[in-house]
Amino acid sequence: MSGAAAGGITLGTCYRFFVPLIFMTELNMISKSVINAFLARMDDSSIVLAAFHSAFTLYYSIASGTEVCSLLTLSYLRSRRALAHLLRFMGVIVAVPWAVAQVLAFTPVGDFAFQTLFGISDAAVAEAKTATFLLSLSAPILICRSVAFGLLMMGQKTIFITWATVARLGSLAGSLVVLPLALEGAAVGAGALVFAMFSETVVAVFFARRIYAGLPEHGETPPTVRAQWRFSWPLMLNTSAEMGMVFAISVFLGRLPDPDLALAAFAIVYGLAGLMLSPLRNLVQSAQTLVRLPGDRRVMMKFAGQQMLFFGAVALLLFHTPLDSLVLSDAMGLEPALNAYCAPAMQAAFLMAAFWGLSAVFRGLLAGARVTGALAVSGIARVSAATLVAATSLLLPGGNGAVIGLAAWMAGYGAEAAILAIRVRRLGPPG
Repeated sequence: MSGAAAGGITLGTCYRFFVPLIFMTELNMISKSVINAFLARMDDSSIVLAAFHSAFTLYYSIASGTEVCSLLTLSYLRSRRALAHLLRFMGVIVAVPWAVAQVLAFTPVGDFAFQTLFGISDAAVAEAKTATFLLSLSAPILICRSVAFGLLMMGQKTIFITWATVARLGSLAGSLVVLPLALEGAAVGAGALVFAMFSETVVAVFFARRIYAGLPEHGETPPTVRAQWRFSWPLMLNTSAEMGMVFAISVFLGRLPDPDLALAAFAIVYGLAGLMLSPLRNLVQSAQTLVRLPGDRRVMMKFAGQQMLFFGAVALLLFHTPLDSLVLSDAMGLEPALNAYCAPAMQAAFLMAAFWGLSAVFRGLLAGARVTGALAVSGIARVSAATLVAATSLLLPGGNGAVIGLAAWMAGYGAEAAILAIRVRRLGPPG
């Protein structure tokens, strides 16, 4: 990174850093879609999909603040001595959602939460509780993966992150074949996801250890708990907003006349839209890692615009041509009714590219400048805007849950991008 920082970044610098992360993110989203496609072929697929989606949404809504761990690594891991300080702080962050997950999985609180919040059937609730416990086993894995990924980004060795994610996808395929011998329903999806994350982390740690060994034993003073908290809490609130949005949307979709169908459809739409567009989220790490000089910001914004146009075009191509039936019917194996329910939302998904991309690059610019306070406000605005739009389902009881969910998702990112644009302008001219 020193060379880029000394002379300023170019579009080539951005592409070399970003392209491996595209494959990482796409393979991650493929893993979620592979799970959905596998579960969609089970008996009572709507119940199984609704249970997995509800468990995934609730657990990672609670645990999504742990995503700040990789950003902490990027900002503060400047010496080997600092790692112990960071790990202790990360352990505290992860422990709270893990404990909550145990309460949801093993007490009547879980029955109340899933029935009240998502409105799913009793059969789906039972499967969702088991899936929640299995997902909670990912807690220590998330810490190790975050540190390893942060080190690989610091060393601009993002290609190794891609290799780790390839290992994730391969292990996922194997576990989906083996786990039905011991588990059933949504538990298969949850167990497969956790094992895939473990395999990914093992590979990432293997490649990151050399970068860690190259850090000085004593560099800048390790961050205090207060400094880590001051940096982290706005980011934790902001990263929680992603699953917070999905959680709020799912709560309102659960009030529609057929909540299992609405939630299953939104799970499909969320997974497919993420598969197409989620590489844009890597603009956060790209901007945070690469932008060091005032002129770098202009280059990064140009680069971000190119990515938004590209991924929006991909979404247009897939769902405004005959390829849509190939994706929904053949690849995903959706039943005709579920296919028809999802199709209108997927046709509008290309609009998400602009909102998601702008939100991500603005967050990265502010995190890189260690100006994170505005991210707390924007995270709250993101969830609030999504909630307001999702609440229209109460006024439209016959509405399409997939369309309402997508509209709410876009509204959340649009509100956040508007707020962060104002704060980024206050950083000064981009050079």
